[in-house]
Amino acid sequence: MWSIPYNTSVVLLGTLLVGATAGVVGTFALLRRRALTGDALAHASLPGVCLGYVLASGRSLPLQFLGAMVTGLLAVWLIRLLPRISRTRSETAVAGVLGVFFGAGIVLTRLIQNSGTFGGRAGFDAFLFGAPASLLIQDVYLIAAVCLIVILSIWITYRLSVGVAFDTAFLEVQGLPTNQIDWLHLLLLTIAVVVGLPAIGVVMIVALLITPAATARLCSNRLWVILWLAAMLGGIASATGAYLSSVDARIPAGAAAVLVATAFFLLSLAATSFLRVRE
Repeated sequence: MWSIPYNTSVVLLGTLLVGATAGVVGTFALLRRRALTGDALAHASLPGVCLGYVLASGRSLPLQFLGAMVTGLLAVWLIRLLPRISRTRSETAVAGVLGVFFGAGIVLTRLIQNSGTFGGRAGFDAFLFGAPASLLIQDVYLIAAVCLIVILSIWITYRLSVGVAFDTAFLEVQGLPTNQIDWLHLLLLTIAVVVGLPAIGVVMIVALLITPAATARLCSNRLWVILWLAAMLGGIASATGAYLSSVDARIPAGAAAVLVATAFFLLSLAATSFLRVRE
């Protein structure tokens, strides 16, 4: 009887959770047109990963997650602040913050690797390109807890989240806390990016956030259906990428997951286009 090895099942579970969470959070990022913000967040998290590594004197996923959260949220704050205090356009702020933070991250990784204190490449390739094979069961527990928090936050604030995504001005007139919900969405986007780093990597995580959501949007106009589809497609793509990487070590897991998600998008685009032509 065919069976999955224990280590592979741990990796598949972790990547499945990461992909499903990315699909849900990515749906709201897509609706709010925050794909570039997600990309900036992913790159801005790298310095935090390095700082967490230094504080722990080695690999420590909780501290590296915490560091990535801090620098990611700092990047979000700067992206929102710069257009308000200067003539800097939003897209310019995103590009500038992305470049500065990612450059700082690359410098820190090189300093750590060349210091001789920790030895080797210090495992930073996993955060750059994704290496789900390095996930341990305790890491999966941490990822599962974080993913549960994200899903519960969306569920509790679902009506307000929908309103902010589609008609913020109307909610503001009603005196509802749109700014707090907006920051919650940015926080959840940051969490989804940070959690996906070990499995998908800085370079590819934004594609896993947006592509499943875009595919689900092609298939339905109902938000709850889009959320479920995006979660399923994101989970399947992420787990498939991890599995392909476990079968052949030459295949990078993050890139494989993105290619699977892109294949789903192209198939959905072809199917929906065909149906429209038939009509």
